[in-house]
Amino acid sequence: MSAAFICLTVFFATVFRDPPRKIGNGIVSPADGTVREVTPEKGFVSIYLALRNVHVTRAPFDATVVKAVRIRGKHKPAFSKSTPSNERVEIDLSTAIGDVSIVQMTGAIARRIVPYIREGQPLAKGAKLSLIRFGSRVDIRLPPDQVQILVQKGQRLYAGRTCIAEVRDGPMD
Repeated sequence: MSAAFICLTVFFATVFRDPPRKIGNGIVSPADGTVREVTPEKGFVSIYLALRNVHVTRAPFDATVVKAVRIRGKHKPAFSKSTPSNERVEIDLSTAIGDVSIVQMTGAIARRIVPYIREGQPLAKGAKLSLIRFGSRVDIRLPPDQVQILVQKGQRLYAGRTCIAEVRDGPMD
C-alpha cells in the first residue's frame, strides 16, 4: 500500500467518524465545533465545524421535524458573512418549548449535507440529523423567551453532549 493511500484512508476515517455519544443534560449542541457567534436575546448560536470535528449533527432535544428542505446556493467559506447565500439544509422542529430552527450550511470545502431525517419524523434528543461532509457551519435559533443561552463565543462544543441552553422554567430532560 502506498503512503498516500494510507494517509487518505486515515483522513477520511477521521473526518467521517461517528463516535458513540453519552447524551448530555439540557438543550444540547446540534454540532461539534466552536461557537462563532452568540446572540442570547435572539436565542441564536452559530457553530463552526472544522475538519477535525465530528460532522454528524444531532437533535438538541426531543422534537418533531416540521420541515427539512435543501436550498441550493454558493460554497463560500463557512465562517464568512456571505454564508446566508451558501447551499444549506433548513430544519424546523416543533418542541415542548416552541418552534426551533436549525440551519446547516456548506462551506468552501464542505459541499454536501446528507440529511438522515424527513418531515413528520419524531426525534429523540441526540438523534442523528445529518452528515455534513467536511467543515461547515450550523446555526440554531431557540425561542428566546423560553431559554437561557449558556455558551460563549470561542467555546468548544460536542454534538449531543454539551449543554448550550436551559429552559427558563426548569429542566427539559
